[in-house]
Amino acid sequence: HILLDYHNNKFDRDYVEFNVRISELEAGMQDFVDHSFENISSISHSLNLLHKFQNVLQRESLKADLDSKLNIIFLNYGLELEKTQQLYEKLKQDPPIPRNLPPVAGNITWSRHLLKRIEEPMKQFEANQN
Repeated sequence: HILLDYHNNKFDRDYVEFNVRISELEAGMQDFVDHSFENISSISHSLNLLHKFQNVLQRESLKADLDSKLNIIFLNYGLELEKTQQLYEKLKQDPPIPRNLPPVAGNITWSRHLLKRIEEPMKQFEANQN
């Protein structure tokens, strides 16, 4: 091998093939990330998965996709807040009470559950700020 032979373009071909394969791998990773988020129904699980992917994926194209996922999760959290508010307004006069609790304790348990439903994702959003 003569390394300085500019007529030999084997390296150029190998480099182009390498870049094509990297692009294919990125597309596969993006499909995997998209598919992973499709199957998750809770905001907390979505944020946990997003955090795991952010720690692993370092390529700029994949980071941009993860940023868009964060925006989608945030919009879904807004919808979840509205649903929780509607549920509260609907059931605040007669909330569901577990059968083994007295009425006051049952009301407190129900309201704490709603508060936890709101606060946990909020704390995760705060911890996930980059």
